[in-house]
Amino acid sequence: MLYISNLLLEYYNIIGGFMKKIVLPVFLITFIVILTAIEIFQTGVNDNNNSTSEYIFVGVISLLFLIGIVFSIKKYKSAKQGLPEEDEMSTKIVNKSASISYFLSLFLWLAIIFINNANINNADLMIGYGIIGMAVIFILSFTYFHFRGVNN
Repeated sequence: MLYISNLLLEYYNIIGGFMKKIVLPVFLITFIVILTAIEIFQTGVNDNNNSTSEYIFVGVISLLFLIGIVFSIKKYKSAKQGLPEEDEMSTKIVNKSASISYFLSLFLWLAIIFINNANINNADLMIGYGIIGMAVIFILSFTYFHFRGVNN
C-alpha cells in the first residue's frame, strides 16, 4: 500500500511540475497573442488612420511576447536537464530588479501624470503606455542585473 501511494505521489509531482513549468507559460503566451490579435484587428477595422503610437504599442507588446517565448524555452531546457527551477542568485536578481523597476515606475507615472495634465484627450491610452512602460522597465532592470550581478 505504501509503495502505491509513493508511486502516485511521484506521478503527481511529475505532472504538477510539468504543468507549472511548461503548460502555464505556453497558455499565458497564447492568451496574450490572441488578445493582441483581437485588438489589432478591431482597431484596424474601426480606424483606417492608425497612428504611429499604436504601431509602437503593438511593437512593444510583440517584443515582450518574444521575450516571454525565449524565457519559456530557457525554462523548458533547464527543466529537461534536471536543473533546479530557482536558486538563490536568480531569486536575488528578480527581487533586486523588481525593487528598482518599482522605484523607476513611480517616476514614469509621475511623468505620465505631468504629460496628461497638459493633454487630457486620451487618458486610457496613457494608462496603457504606463503599463507597457512598467513592463519594459522591469525587463531592462532584469537584464541589467542578470548580466551585471547583484552585490550583497
